[in-house]
Amino acid sequence: MPSNKLALLFPGQGAHCHNMLDAYIGTREFDELYPVICNAVGYAPLQSIGDDPSLINTNLLSSILTVLASCLAWKRFNEESKAIPDAVAGYSVGQLTALHVAGCFDFPELAQLVALRARLMDDCFRSSAGAMLAVIGLPQKTLEDICCRLQSEGHSVWISNFNCLGQYSLSGTREAITAAQTLAAEQKPKKLLELPVSGAWHSPLLKQCQPSFGDHLKNHHWHSPRIPVIDNVTGDFLPDDAELIKEQLVKHLTHPVRWETGIKTLISQGYAQFIEIGYGNVLTKFGFFLDRTATFESFCGDTRTVCVE
Repeated sequence: MPSNKLALLFPGQGAHCHNMLDAYIGTREFDELYPVICNAVGYAPLQSIGDDPSLINTNLLSSILTVLASCLAWKRFNEESKAIPDAVAGYSVGQLTALHVAGCFDFPELAQLVALRARLMDDCFRSSAGAMLAVIGLPQKTLEDICCRLQSEGHSVWISNFNCLGQYSLSGTREAITAAQTLAAEQKPKKLLELPVSGAWHSPLLKQCQPSFGDHLKNHHWHSPRIPVIDNVTGDFLPDDAELIKEQLVKHLTHPVRWETGIKTLISQGYAQFIEIGYGNVLTKFGFFLDRTATFESFCGDTRTVCVE
């Protein structure tokens, strides 16, 4: 089995910062793509963030600017390396970037899709607060037991992200996450961190927005992907049929991100080189804990780094 196949990885929210686009501002690619983002959002997001840097942590701006940074980095990566990926994978909203790179839809469609998705997600938490907690250094079984205990007490909390061995995230109501943090702390994890998000992403608390998102997707024509794309919901490859892909994206709203399973699926199929395209290196760091025989790198547009932790 060949062992030199290349997969490109696209980050999701969490890989964002108020100056994440500095390496691109003033370039031809930025001048081409940024107006499309402004049109999808309805205003100039960088100007708003300049006035109030905390806005970068809102769901809409963090997700759409993360996607923009990845697309700009991908264009630069193509120009510099000429490498052709054999597959792509994206983390959470990054899965939409991956589908764009795989040829399913153009950049304006991507921008509109990300903006709509963010607004529908936010609508689920207008009347009740949602939260997320990153947990590092505890076994999956321990977190499953914590969630089961809290659910039996009437709390809404679930594991929302399976990143790699010992690195998970929980999603739930604000009260449930506070209770989960207390119980998790008793088990002496390496780190507990409440994430800077405005909702309980990838949990059943987003169920109410699934019909609207599904109806929107049905009204748009997509192409089948030109290269394989990993599915966050199953950790396997997405189907070739565009309509079936849409069904998985609707499930994606309420189902956990199975990143660890997805990367292991690629490795089992002979993929040994992984390059994270976009701002930050979160996925590259996950790779170190997933398989040390594979190469994980990050390409941020102005730097390229190999994970050697």
